[in-house]
Amino acid sequence: MSHRAWILYLSTPLLFLLFPCTLLSEEAIEKKPESLLPLTPPSGWENTSAKDWAKLLNLPAESETKYQSSYRIYIDQGLDLLGACPKSISLIASEDHPDQLTLMFANKGDSASTYLRSNATANASLNDITDIKRLIQADYDILKKNISDQLGKPSTQGYGEAGKAREFPLRWDYQGTAFLLTERPGEYCVLRILPCSSADQGAKTSRISDSAMRERMKNNVVHRPNGDVIIENIPMVDQGPKGFCVPATYTRALLYAGVPADLYLLALLGRTDVGGGTSTMAMENSARALAASYGRSITSVSPSLDLPKLETFFEKGIPLTWAMVVDEKLDRDLTSRIRQRTDADPDAWLKTLAEKRKAARSIKKNLNNGHVCLLIGLNRKTGELATSDSWGPEFSERWITIEEARAISQGDLGAIVP
Repeated sequence: MSHRAWILYLSTPLLFLLFPCTLLSEEAIEKKPESLLPLTPPSGWENTSAKDWAKLLNLPAESETKYQSSYRIYIDQGLDLLGACPKSISLIASEDHPDQLTLMFANKGDSASTYLRSNATANASLNDITDIKRLIQADYDILKKNISDQLGKPSTQGYGEAGKAREFPLRWDYQGTAFLLTERPGEYCVLRILPCSSADQGAKTSRISDSAMRERMKNNVVHRPNGDVIIENIPMVDQGPKGFCVPATYTRALLYAGVPADLYLLALLGRTDVGGGTSTMAMENSARALAASYGRSITSVSPSLDLPKLETFFEKGIPLTWAMVVDEKLDRDLTSRIRQRTDADPDAWLKTLAEKRKAARSIKKNLNNGHVCLLIGLNRKTGELATSDSWGPEFSERWITIEEARAISQGDLGAIVP
């Protein structure tokens, strides 16, 4: 996606994102329809393919599972929508049926990351939080004004779960589409675009029964000829250029368990710091209430990383949240060994892993590089665990020896179970 300055233009029948940065006349629209990127589904919510809409919006695929898909892009600068610059644009869908387009504007994660990159003297605490609050308020004010200029006076409604998760966005309706603008002071400013029928339900979705969810999870388990036991159909949520690994990982685990979850809302509930950094315990406590509202529970798992015990979860299709530290040398090696693992002869691979196990003894745990990811499988024959990081599709499956995993583990494992 080009980061050239774009503007939002409301024509009589449709809401369009146009480029370059000039209002196009009706004659120009007729002549150049290929330059229009609609912010409402081109054929309506019922008849639009999410994949086709994402392509029209130049949104890269983030995740595609049997049950849901998502598309997301992070934007540093240069894109102007209704007078404000979105930090990310995402589209979520169920079985290629679009559910919601989300435009995330100023927020404590992406905005702080951008600020720190462009200000070498800035410190991680951002004296500075006042600047983030100001940016959020400014985006909210200009979006409220400009949308109201086009669609009239908004209403206010409740949206989301109870307690701190509850939002009270401004709402505009337009030809079956609801535009919900929310400001959470010091947290984020977001514009959600979704069907009016979904907005009327306040983001509540049908609960999948425990028995149906257990069956679904079990069906997600794949046994490969080489001995891999791996869980498939886990949604990817890319945390982007900020330290949101904990809320991103819990968002993935909740979505997989049939619980609606949002990366930025979980960062709020888990009290994630400006720019990143979250207490796993605080996040777990916040996620527990969300999970309970859909009949799921969060349970702690023995931190010993004992393969037989872990296998009991994986065979049921239950991934585990895992607190660990990133060793940069090991992390690079995990990425490079993906192809090696696929192409290697089984006996040759065991010899390669023997060297990895030996090298694990010299790993020094750096607690400043704390990270949370998912464990999604194992191989008892090779003594490996499968990890999945919230860094995009290319990190959805990597393999680490049990010795390496123990060397970098922080001893915190959890599971969301039906």
